[in-house]
Amino acid sequence: MLRALSLLRSLHGAHHSLEDARASVQRACDYRWLRGAMAGCHVTESPRPLADATPCLVLTQLFPATAGRLRGGNWPTDAGARERCRVEGAHACRAAGAPAYRTLESLSQGLVHGAMTVLIDAARLDYLIEQQALWLSWRRPERLDGALAGLAGQRLGQASQGVFVLELRVPGRDAQGAPNADWLDRQLDRYRKLLRG
Repeated sequence: MLRALSLLRSLHGAHHSLEDARASVQRACDYRWLRGAMAGCHVTESPRPLADATPCLVLTQLFPATAGRLRGGNWPTDAGARERCRVEGAHACRAAGAPAYRTLESLSQGLVHGAMTVLIDAARLDYLIEQQALWLSWRRPERLDGALAGLAGQRLGQASQGVFVLELRVPGRDAQGAPNADWLDRQLDRYRKLLRG
């Protein structure tokens, strides 16, 4: 574990702390969870561009809103007020069920995948956060319509506590291959490189 931390710190630079390294691992874990969680999601063109005005697709996935997740997110008890709330960025992943970083044992991922891979995955999540591309909201199942109602029927069953709707906006208009995890990596890396010039 300490080898993984040392490697992460060396890649970050000496001025970064152990906490920075841990945060990188958490963001990488969040991104890996996200790329797996979006399998089978609904894909459409987004009417709204990303924060930098890049046209994008919106990937929408549904998750059961369990009592524990609702308590953890401090969601309002009133259904109408709850539907007006949104959670952004990494908090959206956590509210939908992504595991939180807990102990140094999580850094075994750094050894398995390599520190550079951890930093790349963390940078992909950073890009999504910077572009305001990741949102979570709560819906009553009967308020879902069209393709999302069908998706809820396939994935969630009764959903007595309601449904979490996770929206991920991805740069570009080419949906061929979406929502494959490798496609997501390629899309994000392509546009991150364009931003860096």
